[in-house]
Amino acid sequence: MKSLLTSILVVFIIATNIINAQTSLAYNLEIGDQFKVFQVATQDIVQDMNGQKHEMKNLLEGDFTFIVEEVNDSLYGIKFKFDRFKMVSTSNLIGEIMNVNTQDSITDDNIEGKIFAQLVKVDLYMTMYKTGKIKSIEGSNELISNMVNAVGDLDEFTKEVMKESMKGEFSNESLSKSFEQMTYIYPNKLVNIGDTWENKFEGDLSTNNIWTLEGITKDDITITGNSTVLFTNKDADIEMNLEGDMTSNLTTSKKTGFVKTMSTLSKVKGNSIMRNMNNTKVPTTITSNVTYKIEKHVQ
Repeated sequence: MKSLLTSILVVFIIATNIINAQTSLAYNLEIGDQFKVFQVATQDIVQDMNGQKHEMKNLLEGDFTFIVEEVNDSLYGIKFKFDRFKMVSTSNLIGEIMNVNTQDSITDDNIEGKIFAQLVKVDLYMTMYKTGKIKSIEGSNELISNMVNAVGDLDEFTKEVMKESMKGEFSNESLSKSFEQMTYIYPNKLVNIGDTWENKFEGDLSTNNIWTLEGITKDDITITGNSTVLFTNKDADIEMNLEGDMTSNLTTSKKTGFVKTMSTLSKVKGNSIMRNMNNTKVPTTITSNVTYKIEKHVQ
């Protein structure tokens, strides 16, 4: 009898320890919380055009602020705005393709500067689940209209064509998918250190992600990710169909759940179909490195 009682007690203690070790990973935000995000992304694109290498480099920098305005049982309402946007694109064959920085003064003939300057003038509103999955984003219609109107006096047809083109990057849906790659990291189940879970990102950059809880300290949670990547892009001039892998490393706040630091490295390969070159297939490789640093601001 004593042996049986001892065995039951040992099993109970083990089970209790397992339950206590399990963690619910989720955002735990409060109204008034503010987070300043600093993003830097580099992208190297190499195309093999009949033995000639076309090498393009893109640098993207962005600062934006999240402010929590609503909290309920399952959703957060978050206002966010771009504080700074910079993009530099160069080519070994063409030279500088684009150079935009919203902190620079804008001349009258700088059309690109006028367009992207609107990013820092419009507030957007995000509704996000506690796993980080974004339900919706509102405000992009005003943003896109402002970007088009900044160009100057255009006929209505040209304006509509520009708006449709910009929706690929700045529509509510496109922005949701873009920001979700920074926010949507948590499972909808309890996990232990070493456990894995899966989710997906959709859009031009689609990924199947396997996340692993690596560790928990007093203040931080460490998570890694391994993903398969499918990059597709179609427009009148070019179609890209590229596949590859991505690795992610991130540290989040144990208190708020918000990311503190995050880095991703991806490499995709495939073909670019050049529409204006009789649908010629051009072998293409894109290597991307993205880092985020997030600071909580106290008012």
